[in-house]
Amino acid sequence: MGRRWDRLLAIISSLLIPLIWAIIILPLLGAGVPHLKDALTDPSIRSAITFSLEEAILASLIAVTLAIPLGYINATYEYPGRKIVEVVTLAPFTMPTISVALAFLLMVRTGLLAPGLLAISLANAYFNFGFCAQMISSSLLTVGKRIEEAADVLGASKWMKWKKIILPLSLRGVSYGFILTFTLSFASFAVPLLLGGPGSRTLEVEIYSLYKVFLDEGKASAAAILQLLVTFSLSLLMGRESKAARAMELRRRKNIPRSLLPALILPYALSLMALYPIGYLFLRSLVSPYTGKLDPLIYLAFLVPRYDPILGASTIRPLLNSLFFAFMTALTVLTISSLILLSDKARILARDLSILPLGTSSITLALGLFLFSSKLGIPGWIAMVMSHILIAFPFAIRSLESGVSGISPHLMDAAETLGASKLDAIFKVLLPAALPAVLSAAFYSLAISLSETSASTLLATPETLTLTVAALRYSGARRFQLAAAASSMVMVLTWIFLLMKSRIEVGLPWLRSE
Repeated sequence: MGRRWDRLLAIISSLLIPLIWAIIILPLLGAGVPHLKDALTDPSIRSAITFSLEEAILASLIAVTLAIPLGYINATYEYPGRKIVEVVTLAPFTMPTISVALAFLLMVRTGLLAPGLLAISLANAYFNFGFCAQMISSSLLTVGKRIEEAADVLGASKWMKWKKIILPLSLRGVSYGFILTFTLSFASFAVPLLLGGPGSRTLEVEIYSLYKVFLDEGKASAAAILQLLVTFSLSLLMGRESKAARAMELRRRKNIPRSLLPALILPYALSLMALYPIGYLFLRSLVSPYTGKLDPLIYLAFLVPRYDPILGASTIRPLLNSLFFAFMTALTVLTISSLILLSDKARILARDLSILPLGTSSITLALGLFLFSSKLGIPGWIAMVMSHILIAFPFAIRSLESGVSGISPHLMDAAETLGASKLDAIFKVLLPAALPAVLSAAFYSLAISLSETSASTLLATPETLTLTVAALRYSGARRFQLAAAASSMVMVLTWIFLLMKSRIEVGLPWLRSE
């Protein structure tokens, strides 16, 4: 009887997030379907779709073009500072999108970049290129060197090796990187909102404007349905397993020959490029625009309860709300995920169904949630936490499921044989054994909640302001130092959680099953 209830609880938990997703999408469909024809013929929406496709394609091409040589060098050669290069070039992907957008906006304002399509595409490419390089590098690391050595023996030129061997073998990482960059760029909100203009609006920005500015619920819902079709299709494409070329042995890095030392200019230059916007954003947050002198006390503005008319709330509220929402999101996601682990079938079901919220953009989720919560009178903070949970859950459950799948089932059988209930075995045996995956799931939940901008902006009220929303509002009021400080705080908090995760992983011995 106990095991039957455990399986039932696991199945219910696995269906909880998809059920919430369906409940909030249904009002969106009901409001938007009658207006689909109007949305498809609306010049502004069609222009937003066209621009979204253009900037997403351009950003993906730039990111992949930078990532292919970087990924190949990191997978093939050992050189001074390789690990540092990998960490530094991946740093932009850990930045909140509002921080990336604001850093590029400040560079635009100083004349380093021109606003519009190129600036938006460069910002999105900057955010993704390091992760694309890591995906390409991971693909190549599973392919041995013998095939390249055989090509050398047969007299193949360097270009022929690139064309016939390296690119095909890294195609899986390249395609995943391209699709990921395209998906994130197509659904971009903060970047085009700050760097674009009337003719540089993505569909995400158009949906927000239709609902919040023009108060056109029907057309906004119809535009959200169109975006849902695109992002969901892309998520299905990413979720497909593709066959990748494999060799009989793992690739081993070799010391880079002297003849190729000039090629190291690329990874070092890309590292500097990755650091520049981060450093520039921090610097602008510390320097007063009025005096040009260091003004680190600006951060105290977010630590002192003082009413700010720009925010319509106390200045300390965004920080407290961000931390509260992040911890509530992580706690809820980990609890639901842990209950799902009571059944292997429920775990697989949850992983597969997580593609529903994963394939839905943040602004679409937020709009559906807003329509649903406003009809039922759900408090704003609950709606905000629910949006963050829906966005974070797919990443957390996939991380946790991946870690748990590597644990021997005999470990759980032994615990239950010794008298532990299934629930006790989950929390006292399985989760400690898969602690790295648990930490990754917790980090994803915390980081995604902290950095979420699109959904938070649409759902925010003076009582539920977050740091990302505060950064956007200060940017709109041209208070760029405060905006830079708010986005820098989000960035620092994200890295603190990442550092804590890394320190715990290094400091604790994991329980391993043989």
